[in-house]
Amino acid sequence: MESSSVGLTPSTAKAEMQDESAPEPRFALLRKLIPSRLQSTFRRILRRWERRQPKLAEPYDTVYDYCGMSPTRQQNLVRLCEILEQEGIPGSVMECGVMDGGGSALMAFATRQSGRPVHMFDSWEGLPAATAEDGARASKWVGQFVGSLAMVSEVMQALNIEPSRLHAHRGWFHETFPQVAGTIDSIALLHVDCDFYEPVLLTLETWYPKLSPGGFIQIDDYEPFPGCRKATDKFLAAHPETRLETWGTSGRAFYLRKPISP
Repeated sequence: MESSSVGLTPSTAKAEMQDESAPEPRFALLRKLIPSRLQSTFRRILRRWERRQPKLAEPYDTVYDYCGMSPTRQQNLVRLCEILEQEGIPGSVMECGVMDGGGSALMAFATRQSGRPVHMFDSWEGLPAATAEDGARASKWVGQFVGSLAMVSEVMQALNIEPSRLHAHRGWFHETFPQVAGTIDSIALLHVDCDFYEPVLLTLETWYPKLSPGGFIQIDDYEPFPGCRKATDKFLAAHPETRLETWGTSGRAFYLRKPISP
């Protein structure tokens, strides 16, 4: 698969993606009955029930129960990590919106040769309050996607990730980002998987200045969640030096690369 330049602006994005509503949650009635502490278990059961292939290539087989991303986005995360390793781009890998740890585990596995630090930010309490920018139905997602630190630890152990590389930052982003920003010198890859307008914009604005030249940002929810799309478009408008690109087709990945030279 080859990447392609999107060059989306707010106007072209609106033309390409007409729906300004958040997606309808699956099993909406059942979700209301599931205690937040059991959401990770429910997702695992659902993933195993829907699984089509009995065996996948590694690391995708190991992370299957822990990762809600499309296979294309998973593969692109690994592909970007491989580029970083080959080119020697310095910095940590970081995920904002970790849930059960599948995305972080993919990045940790794909950068095991360099042993980069892996920074993981999540409230582990589900999505925060939505705003008007997140569109209709967004309120149905508030409190959903409650992850499990125990499952994060489980998948990292399954992939033999060195514990000293892992740094979990629990809490809401507006609280945890300022607490640790001064301790992180550079970032090579940032995975943004936090769905709503405010956390996506805060993540991009906080961490882009620390992104190494040649580093990548992958944005998981650009297509399905309008708040994520609006926040990304606002960020891109303020940073004309970079542009959004896509990779793959079904469940395509959206990412950008910070220019190596000004």
